[in-house]
Amino acid sequence: MVSNNFYLCLFLIYFINSYSDAYRILVIAPFNSKSHTNMMESVGKALALKEHQVDVISHFEMKNPPKNYTTIMNLDGSLKKVVNTWTIKMVEHYRHVDIVAKIIEEFGNNFCELMALEKMQRFIKNPPNDPPYDLVITEAFGTNCFFGFGHILKVPVVMVSALTEFLWYNEILGNPMSNAYAVNFATKNSRVVTFWDRVKNHFWAHYNNYRFFKYTEDNQTLAMKKYLSQDIPNIREIEKKTSLILVNGYQSFFGIKPLTPAVVQIAGIQIELSETKLTPELKIWMDKSTHGVVFFTLGSMVIIEDLPKEILLGLYAAFEKLAPIRVLMKIVNKDKLPEGLPKNVLTMSWIPQIPVLRHKNTKVFMTHGGLNSAQEGLYFAVPMIGFPLFGDQPLNIRVLADKNVAYEMDYKDITEKSLNKALRAVLYDSKYREAAKRESQLFRDRHMSATDTAVFWIEYVIRNGANSLRSPAMDMPWWKAELVDVYAFFFISILLISYSVYFVLRKISSLICSILNSSFKNHRKKD
Repeated sequence: MVSNNFYLCLFLIYFINSYSDAYRILVIAPFNSKSHTNMMESVGKALALKEHQVDVISHFEMKNPPKNYTTIMNLDGSLKKVVNTWTIKMVEHYRHVDIVAKIIEEFGNNFCELMALEKMQRFIKNPPNDPPYDLVITEAFGTNCFFGFGHILKVPVVMVSALTEFLWYNEILGNPMSNAYAVNFATKNSRVVTFWDRVKNHFWAHYNNYRFFKYTEDNQTLAMKKYLSQDIPNIREIEKKTSLILVNGYQSFFGIKPLTPAVVQIAGIQIELSETKLTPELKIWMDKSTHGVVFFTLGSMVIIEDLPKEILLGLYAAFEKLAPIRVLMKIVNKDKLPEGLPKNVLTMSWIPQIPVLRHKNTKVFMTHGGLNSAQEGLYFAVPMIGFPLFGDQPLNIRVLADKNVAYEMDYKDITEKSLNKALRAVLYDSKYREAAKRESQLFRDRHMSATDTAVFWIEYVIRNGANSLRSPAMDMPWWKAELVDVYAFFFISILLISYSVYFVLRKISSLICSILNSSFKNHRKKD
């Protein structure tokens, strides 16, 4: 008879083998935006579900996290809240500001001061070492100072971009910019077609990169030396030590462009890992909405009820005409709405977006065009009406409008008539539904899920070292990587060859003329 000790030994061997490849990973999410944090949380959650130990520093705590996912530091309250706080006045301000300057200063240099927090300093001076960290994951936005955690912990750094990658990260990782055809969000064009499109795209790409590197270098280097370590290198050297960027993009959305192995697209990871469900009451309402549902939200930051009264009344009139189709609208404070809300409209202060978009009765998604929202609507093949407000939203909606997945509007132009026109088009013109289905299929069709892709490449960096995906371009000055010296060599060579040919031909011509003249003179003398 086999003893209990034998089974215990087998269990211990299995347990040790199961966890021998588990790593300890630190996730730092400095930006206090819920949509940005969703990307960071999703990557952390994917790793925790693969049995890695994930420690998180964030402004938000995940509800019902996996067993290996731990929020070790909650930054909530350290910055002004942005969730459900943005008024239309704030939207208008951000619509007209220089967004790159804002990223550099407000969402970059200023955020480095989070490292000064007492609890952050305690962690920096006494990081856990049982076991030590194997990797740091942090956001690729404007706060490159947080890459310094990799230096003090002596581990690789992986970046996560909640948006499509900013071009300065292409330069950091040695990835080709492809300005001839890859759109740059600063130009707000959805396509690069004409000569002047290419001129603007190329100019703004290099100009914004110059600005980012110039205006973050001193401030963020100083912050790292002040809060992390006096002997830490310059921020530009720290950036060059990063190993990988995980990007909230996919080829079918923003288009084909060359990527080094260190740039990995994981758009849709938050959809794959979402566990949110409809509340029982909302599920009943959705199930009973057999004529269809129009879902309207402006995301986690902007409050719809702050729209001007005439716009809200225009919404009311258009929604009332939709009946028996119903409308589901995110309203944080219903008391701020004007009277006369139509009977076919349901308002809620919080709406589980993914299960609503997944529901068979959802026919139209009215959205601000934040990247997560745009991709979630696309994933579930829901045609959209887009009201881009600021940042990357105009580009996101324009890309979808070009594909006939979305109908683009300016929120200022909302009237009963204009919204009726948009709703009729998206509800009853089959081109929107067919385009949404086609683009949804392209967005989903991948050799590996976004979740598995993210986990594989993070584990790859840990297994094979921080430089395992390093591009040779990272060690070259820009003029070498862009072959400026080679083009200069070709140009000078052509000039020299052309001049040499010209010089030889001129000499030959001169010699021939001289011979002919001499022959002519001799002939005249004989005559």
